[in-house]
Amino acid sequence: MTNLKCVFLAGLLHVIKFLAFDSKSPNAPAPKLPSLIVGLAAMDLIWDINLVPRLLQNSPAVIRRLYDVIVSYLLLGLFMGFWKSVDNICVILLRILIIGTGHVSESNYENYESHWVGTVTVPLSLLILAFAGEATGHFPVLRREEVMIQLLWKGYLRYIS
Repeated sequence: MTNLKCVFLAGLLHVIKFLAFDSKSPNAPAPKLPSLIVGLAAMDLIWDINLVPRLLQNSPAVIRRLYDVIVSYLLLGLFMGFWKSVDNICVILLRILIIGTGHVSESNYENYESHWVGTVTVPLSLLILAFAGEATGHFPVLRREEVMIQLLWKGYLRYIS
């Protein structure tokens, strides 16, 4: 597993970069919360894998930690680049679906575009976080609720039969 402090440092560097540069663009209609949630999911996945190659296993701890931070930062950038493309696709598809079908006028859509996009990207980002947590096993709360739902479902079926 990657050192947790290194992953947190890479995540902090990404959040600083995100707040300093990416969130300042005035024409970005997507809300910022889904990007932060997907960043958290990416950090969880990065934390679960071992990034240090065998060649560096016997090197000093400083070199291993520096390598962890650099590779974690690069992988986080890769994940966030993928998320940006998914986010942009959601923006384009929503514009086509909502304005193209005539459900909402274009001026009304532009006034609330961030809310429209957020209705799709927030649940999608939470779903990605849930899948990442399930894949790594770092969120045991999800499993406990799943077992509880299965038990409730079996109890309900008993009354139907």
